[in-house]
Amino acid sequence: MKKGKLYLIPTPISGTDFNSTLVHDDIEILSSLKSFIVETPKVARSFLASIKLKVPIQAIDMYVFDEHSSVENIQELIQPILKGEDMGLMTDAGTPCIADPGEEIVLMCHRLEIEVVPMIGPSSILLTLMASGLNGEQFTFNGYLPRKPIDRQRELRALAERALNKGISQIFIETPYRNQVLFEDILKLPENINLCLGIEVGGNGQKINTFPISQWRKRKSVLEKVPIIYIIGK
Repeated sequence: MKKGKLYLIPTPISGTDFNSTLVHDDIEILSSLKSFIVETPKVARSFLASIKLKVPIQAIDMYVFDEHSSVENIQELIQPILKGEDMGLMTDAGTPCIADPGEEIVLMCHRLEIEVVPMIGPSSILLTLMASGLNGEQFTFNGYLPRKPIDRQRELRALAERALNKGISQIFIETPYRNQVLFEDILKLPENINLCLGIEVGGNGQKINTFPISQWRKRKSVLEKVPIIYIIGK
């Protein structure tokens, strides 16, 4: 039996309108899918409600896969694909598998020779890098930094060293309620390092600014508890 495909669907970073985040051809494909792997069914259904579906939304099957899910159950999740049906994979906000769940599912699909199709859509990480003015040819995404202050500060010093000595932009993120604590740790780095903050990128409150640490110290900014992308570079 011919296997279906797995479509990786970027979701709106802010808002619930697929029409503003996906290209027309991808919306056409999306509107025909009957099964989805999602983080939160309620959120996924609100996204789907923003486009004209060819399948009644009540008839769409939602399979949950989040940070608490077991990788041992992945083959059960993709049963529709194995039976020849296309499926969509989407997270609550942004691009699947990039600082969001999904890579284990994609890897399993490759092992089972299932075609994986990424759709075009927003990635706050890449959008921030594009607008940062920092090195976009050599960069590293480091995900979340350690929670413990001593470990976090040690990691920041290591990232700063790589940024200064090798010129490689260092990208990382943080849980919104720890933004200010992380920011204050970053301000302890050498003053000649550049810091870019991508605040609510893709949303109505979007702000992207790059300044040397010395200038950030003078600005005495207080960060809100919103999604922020951090980049330090030479």
